[in-house]
Amino acid sequence: MTANKLKLIACFSMLIDHLTYCFIAQPPSEKVALDTQDIIWYLGRGLGRSAFIIFSFLLVEGFFYTKKLKNYVLRLLILAIVAEAAMDFMCGQLTLDQFYLYQNSVFLFVFALILMYLLLYLEKLYSDKKPAWRYLLSAVACTLFSLAVHFLNIDYGILGMCLILIFFYLRKAGWRLVVAVIIWSVVGLFCNAMLEWAGLIALIPIMKYNGEKGKGWKWGFYIFYPLHMFILGLVKILIL
Repeated sequence: MTANKLKLIACFSMLIDHLTYCFIAQPPSEKVALDTQDIIWYLGRGLGRSAFIIFSFLLVEGFFYTKKLKNYVLRLLILAIVAEAAMDFMCGQLTLDQFYLYQNSVFLFVFALILMYLLLYLEKLYSDKKPAWRYLLSAVACTLFSLAVHFLNIDYGILGMCLILIFFYLRKAGWRLVVAVIIWSVVGLFCNAMLEWAGLIALIPIMKYNGEKGKGWKWGFYIFYPLHMFILGLVKILIL
């Protein structure tokens, strides 16, 4: 399973998620009995959770493979700004106030890239001396960045940053990585992220990842992410 195949799987699951969000009504929280529409909603939104898990995994892989981190950060920052307008349009809230009120998860990826760079810098700086200082400063950095994405109302917030850090620290840990992600999803249940457990299906293709980039799809995600949300928003206006 190459990185590009993982991106295709993530984009497909994201499309299912957003189609469900746009055209299937969310079940009332107090409702106990499920009808067909409710089941479709839970399946669609649940399967869509795979996208964030896969893209978080690929973000960490990209961080370790890229030779131009500044360019990587800049590309994601531009994508985040463009996608924010597309997401607000899809949600029917394309106003200046909404643009700043709630931010898409690509902003989280930008913060995560900078944090991972700082963590590696601290590791090199204290590689031969004072490891306690490295642990302390790394913990402080993780805390500050996590609080930043929380107070900026970035999608997935602290929970999302924790997942990225799991992939960062347990990148080559095999089954321990799987266990950590499962624990992360369980914690999400107590953080009102009730659908994250369904995204664990993403671990199947992730564990088959062969470390290769694969052919094609170089700019596919950068185009697909804002474009599909803009199209869905346009369709909503035309048919609803």
